[in-house]
Amino acid sequence: MINLIPPVVRKVVIKEYWTRVISVFLFVVSLVGFGIFVFALPVYVLVSDQVDVYAQSAAEASKRVAEYDLSSGALIRANKMAQKIFELREVDKFTEAVTLLESLQSTDIKIKTFNFDRVKGEISPVMISGDATTRQALADFRDRLLRQPEISDVVLPISNLAKDRDIKFSISVVFKTTE
Repeated sequence: MINLIPPVVRKVVIKEYWTRVISVFLFVVSLVGFGIFVFALPVYVLVSDQVDVYAQSAAEASKRVAEYDLSSGALIRANKMAQKIFELREVDKFTEAVTLLESLQSTDIKIKTFNFDRVKGEISPVMISGDATTRQALADFRDRLLRQPEISDVVLPISNLAKDRDIKFSISVVFKTTE
């Protein structure tokens, strides 16, 4: 039947036909696209909300990790200090040594100075200087020092015993080491 139509009108009919076919095709494509959009929109919203939740959770976790790093550093420093304090409990104290040495002096012995030092945590030999009224009082003081369980040796130079009265003495006291 198309052959009965004049050629000019025939071109217009074919053009109109293809215009309608393309219009219907584009309409169907737009309906399919709109359907996909309608069905994909909830998924997009859900995924974007989950991304926000995970981002917030990751930020909180990184904040906790940063706080942990700060607190772990403080705990390490506190642990080191506690360890040093614990080690200091085992160290002999100078005050205990002074108290012991002063308790052993008598009325005939006057201690003037102490010279203390530490070597590897232990009290090194203590130098005691003072005055003794007699040679016998100085010898008795040395004997009292040697009788103490904390003291291993007392070095009294012979030059300190040269005079008989009003002796200026210098004694080296060696404390026992704790092992």
